[in-house]
Amino acid sequence: MDKEIKRLRNKFFILSSVISFIVILVMMVILNFLMNLSYKNELKTASDMLVHTAFSNASDITSELIYIKDMEINNLGNRVVNRDPTTIKKVILNGTITCDDKTAQWYSAGGGIFFEYPDESGKMKFIHKEYKFNHGETKMTIDFTDNSNFFYDGQPIQTDISKVSQKCFYISEVWWASLSTSESLSPDEDVTLTLESIEIHYLENISVAASDNYAISYRDLSKVYPEGVPDTLNSCSCFYFVCDKQGNFTEINNGNTTAEFSPEKALKFIQSKKTEFTINKKTYRYSISENNKYIVHSFISNTQTQQDSKRLIMISALSGGGVFIVVLVLIYLISGRAVRPVSESYRRQKEFISNASHELKTPITVISATMGLMQKKNGQDRLIDCVLVQTKKMTGLVNEMLSLSRLSSTEKICSDFTSFDISKTVENAVLYFESRAFEEHRQIVTEIQPALSYIGNESKIDELIGILTDNALKYSNENSEIKITLNQTKNKIIITFENFCEGFDTAIIPHLFERFYRGDKSHSNEKEGFGLGLSIAKEITEIHNGKITAEYKNNLVVFTVVL
Repeated sequence: MDKEIKRLRNKFFILSSVISFIVILVMMVILNFLMNLSYKNELKTASDMLVHTAFSNASDITSELIYIKDMEINNLGNRVVNRDPTTIKKVILNGTITCDDKTAQWYSAGGGIFFEYPDESGKMKFIHKEYKFNHGETKMTIDFTDNSNFFYDGQPIQTDISKVSQKCFYISEVWWASLSTSESLSPDEDVTLTLESIEIHYLENISVAASDNYAISYRDLSKVYPEGVPDTLNSCSCFYFVCDKQGNFTEINNGNTTAEFSPEKALKFIQSKKTEFTINKKTYRYSISENNKYIVHSFISNTQTQQDSKRLIMISALSGGGVFIVVLVLIYLISGRAVRPVSESYRRQKEFISNASHELKTPITVISATMGLMQKKNGQDRLIDCVLVQTKKMTGLVNEMLSLSRLSSTEKICSDFTSFDISKTVENAVLYFESRAFEEHRQIVTEIQPALSYIGNESKIDELIGILTDNALKYSNENSEIKITLNQTKNKIIITFENFCEGFDTAIIPHLFERFYRGDKSHSNEKEGFGLGLSIAKEITEIHNGKITAEYKNNLVVFTVVL
């Protein structure tokens, strides 16, 4: 029973440890899940903000601003605009007009926008559209889609913009100037028109970036956010490229990285069809976003946050391991306290059985002796015979209780263990039951491997064999066979007892080795016994560090002892 208490404590310890481990493991898994979720949410938030930044700060690809001072001048003194006129919807001239004559009520000045136009003979000639600035005007719009206002040598000419040269067009300086006063002999000296820039607006299906002369915008996040980059973007490393719908680059933004990207290098990233890139030992996630005007290729890395998450998980794992060790110690201490009432109850029960057995032994002996004397004095008497039978039965019960009490107090390693021939011991123990088996119409068949040596208590093994053989005889059908085997397998002595028993209740198998338990619930005298035999067999087996089990299959009750 001490071993049962220790086993109970071990079960409590193991079960509590497993539960604690599972709880800590589940907490670690939940923490890891939440950290990954947080990492993914943070990365998604930063990625969405990066794409929003790219879209909201993208250059206008439907129009282009070119400053007059940046234009090339040809040999005729005109400004050269290297853009295809057939792709342009309109051009807006930005300038200022002033007049030195303060008495003038109105004044104006103008010039022309020239196009190269091949005539019928193939000779190239210049046609133009006029522009005119009046007093107070700063903008002048020239409609390139209007084919009715072309002039050649001062005369209107009917033509189509698609017939002009597709290389470039020209902007002349001021041709003429006039004002309302007649005193001024030279209006050009009084009226000044200064062109500053032109705005080119392209047709709806044309992108500025498609032009060979288009200048790609190179920026970083500090230029996009001059007052400070948001913390959401600063918490990660990122950059992006902006293209038009035809795939032409309009902006290359280095983000908050130190890397520099050329259009060729950016094109390699896009054409590689990878979803992740490693740059400067950082892993960037690549994604594509687009609207009706732009395509944004964004690259974002949250490596530092991911490393911090892994570091936190590692620290949590180490902390969880430490907590688990502490919990194990506490569980071990608590398990001792948990089984203490059971142990104490068992100790008191054992003391009671031992004391009661000793106390009952004397009066039973006196009763038995007295009944014997009365029988000699008065002769044979039915009542005295009845008392003597019950006294004998009580003596057997007390002896079994004392035996069980002594066995429960025996240490695992007994000082009286010796080496003996267990084959002969089993053979002799079974031999005692041959005559009884014959009388009860049963047959005992043995298969005993000879000359097997075993270290233990020979008398206890003999008692063990006797208990199990007696049990097999009691609970076997008449005219049946009881088979007892002994063999050695892998340094283990295995003894089995098989007896044929129809209608055996398998529900009682878990209780067979309990004290005072009997399969016959009525406790009738049909099968004599007190329900202690199998308990004593179990105690003997455990003293020898063995194991005894019972099972029922194919109408056979099988007891197996492994020593």
